[in-house]
Amino acid sequence: MKKLLLAIFLIASPYLHAAETNSDRSTLPVDEKSFIEAISRFNKDEILKVLGEPAFKEDIKMKSSEQIVGSIWQYHNINTAEDGSYYPTTELDFLDEFVETVVFQNDTDKTSKSPSQTYKIQKP
Repeated sequence: MKKLLLAIFLIASPYLHAAETNSDRSTLPVDEKSFIEAISRFNKDEILKVLGEPAFKEDIKMKSSEQIVGSIWQYHNINTAEDGSYYPTTELDFLDEFVETVVFQNDTDKTSKSPSQTYKIQKP
C-alpha cells in the first residue's frame, strides 16, 4: 500500500507543481519592484496572455538570417513608482524569449530625455 501511495505521489507531483506555478503567473503586480521579480519568470507568450499586445513593438533581426534575436515591447500605464504614481511607459527588452531589461519611463515620447528607471533582470 505504501508503494502504491508513493507511486501516485511521484506521478502526480509534477502536475501539482505545474498548477502551482501557473497560478502564480495569472497576474502581474503593478508596483515596479514586485513587477521586476515576477516578470523574470515569464516568456513572451505568457506576457501576451497577461498584458495583451504591446502599444509599440520592434523586433531586432540578424542581417544574415533574418532570425529575431531580440525585441522591444512598450506598454502604457501598467506600473507604479514607489510614490504610487503610474509610469507613462514600461519597456520590456527581450533577448530570445525572455525579458532581459525593464525600463520605466516618465514620458511616452521615444526621443525624450526624461528620467527613467532601468533594471537588469536577474535570472532565477
